[in-house]
Order: sequence, then C-alpha cells, then structure tokens
Amino acid sequence: MPRKKPDDPRSQPRLRRSPVGLRIIGGRFRGRKLLYSGDLATRPMRDRVREAVFSILRDAVVDARVVDLFAGTGAMGLEAISRGAESVLFVERDRLAAQFVRKNLEQLGLGSRGEVLTADVFSWWKHHPPFQEGPYVVFCCPPYRLYADAGEAMGDLIAGLVREIPPQSVLMIESDDRFDTDRLPRPDLWDVRRYPPTKVAFYWKEGGGDTAA
Repeated sequence: MPRKKPDDPRSQPRLRRSPVGLRIIGGRFRGRKLLYSGDLATRPMRDRVREAVFSILRDAVVDARVVDLFAGTGAMGLEAISRGAESVLFVERDRLAAQFVRKNLEQLGLGSRGEVLTADVFSWWKHHPPFQEGPYVVFCCPPYRLYADAGEAMGDLIAGLVREIPPQSVLMIESDDRFDTDRLPRPDLWDVRRYPPTKVAFYWKEGGGDTAA
C-alpha cells in the first residue's frame, strides 16, 4: 500500500475562541474596543506587557512612522497611533486577521494613517521599499515557534532591521524564554525586559552611535 503523506498542518481546522474585544490602553483612543477574530494563532500581547512596552518607549512613538510586523490583531500599531504615531504599516499574512485590522482602522477613523499588507513578513522583507528618514518604531512580534521553525529567516530579518532602520529609531522584538537573546546582533546593545512567559527586547539606534535604552 502507498505510504500515507503526513497531514499538512496548514490544512487543519483553525482553533478559535469566541471573538473577544481588545482595547486600546492609552492615548487619544484609550478604552476603545478593538475587533478580534478569536483565532488562537493570532496571539495578542497581554495588556500588562503592552502597557510596559509603551511606558518604555514613551515619546519615541510621537510623530514616528511605525511598522507592525506579524501584526496579528494590529493592537501594537493601533496603540501607537493612539499615542501620537504619524502612520503605521501593518504586515500580516493571515487574511482574516488583516481584515480585522482594516475594520479597526475604519471604526477609529484612521484609514488614511494605516496601511495593511496581507503578506508573509519574510517575503515582504526581501522586496520591501527602503526606509525613509526617521524616526521609526518597528514592532516584530512573531509567533514564538518561528524562532525555532524559521530561525535563520528570523535572524536575517532582525539583523536586517538593525542595519536598515534610520538613526533615532527603535526596534522592539517579542519572544519567550525559549529564545536566547544573546543570539541577537550586537546583544550588548539590547535592553531586554522579562514579563514571564514573554520577553521584549529594545534596540535604540542613535545618530551618534548605537546604544541600548
């Protein structure tokens, strides 16, 4: 008998919880609800961690261009707009998740300040337009499994972002404890914060030399 091929995990039913309402936790739209599909693969950052991230960034988001990679619910980019960012580019491969980000932009009246690309981040990175003059804030919040399943691609992406973001910009990456932040490019220049099981690491690119926060 012919050997049965293993099931493609992408063909399996998506696990969902009932759609829940996220909220913006600071800035102009504080308290506004965000639509969310409930897809368990789209992991929103916990409110406590998101609040900590923006407390660290402080005024870095004001008037910045924001790139929200592996955007998922779009909560990071939408929070940044609420706190004064100029514009946000959301990159998310899941079509349903991307649709919800567009709906959230529309219901907040922010359609002109947000662009949603339904694209694989690694494919986008290979062909992305160059960064304009800064400052930028870049959020990179991938599914944690990608650090193992696509480790080389993740490493190339992070190294490329470190190299290409303009001076006065900030790169933030999210992971869990399975990822060793000592493997980051120039690890001594990252500010790593732990909110178990989450880790967030900040890379601040200054005009006169790279320093951590």
